[in-house]
Amino acid sequence: MSTFYVLPPRECMEQAAAAFVARVLPGVPAPATLWEDLLGLLVAGCPETFFVHREDLPGDGELAEDLAIGFGAEPGDVVAEVGLAAGPAPARVRRWSVPAAVSNPGSGR
Repeated sequence: MSTFYVLPPRECMEQAAAAFVARVLPGVPAPATLWEDLLGLLVAGCPETFFVHREDLPGDGELAEDLAIGFGAEPGDVVAEVGLAAGPAPARVRRWSVPAAVSNPGSGR
């Protein structure tokens, strides 16, 4: 079983990562590839976890169908829709499972 994190747009996540570095390490510039590098480390440590930015979804149907078609999600996989964090509060996350009614014509995994 896999977990799919549906993330806010890439640009928002890049800005949030850079803002975090500026807050905890004042004066240290965040590398331009910080967000990509962080996701790469997370993917390497969690082989059954997929991080999908909203703009990378086909957007042709329901989210479960888009994940199945574009990324190989299968019935029973967990989806965590992540919102933007505001201030010190954590981001809102909505968790659900891909329903059995979703078909996967070709796995993108």
